Amino acid sequence: MSNEDRELERLKRIRDRQLRVRDPQVKQRKIQRNIAVKRRKAVRKFSLREILAEIPHKVKDTLIGAVIGMVISIVLPIFIEAYWIDFVGIAAIFVLAIVGFFIGQAFDTRDSLKDLIGK
Repeated sequence: MSNEDRELERLKRIRDRQLRVRDPQVKQRKIQRNIAVKRRKAVRKFSLREILAEIPHKVKDTLIGAVIGMVISIVLPIFIEAYWIDFVGIAAIFVLAIVGFFIGQAFDTRDSLKDLIGK
């Protein structure tokens, strides 16, 4: 009987192996796995740094200049007591925003020239 049992076990293993080889789901799962891997590689995660890198320098530098002007307009009245200091603060906002715009324009022009040169 033991020979018969061993022979039955051997036949079962052979049958299972043949079924696994001919299983159409194996090929389908392999294809699905490859598709999933390619999709994961194609879908990038966005970071705040990448998003900020896409914003033109004109916009970023204008906002930075305006924020610096606002800080000046908030801090300046603390140190100087005068009726005209509010106007100086408002002027600082606009002047620094304009200066930031021109600096940003210069950086954007530099980047455009780099693209044209091919670096």
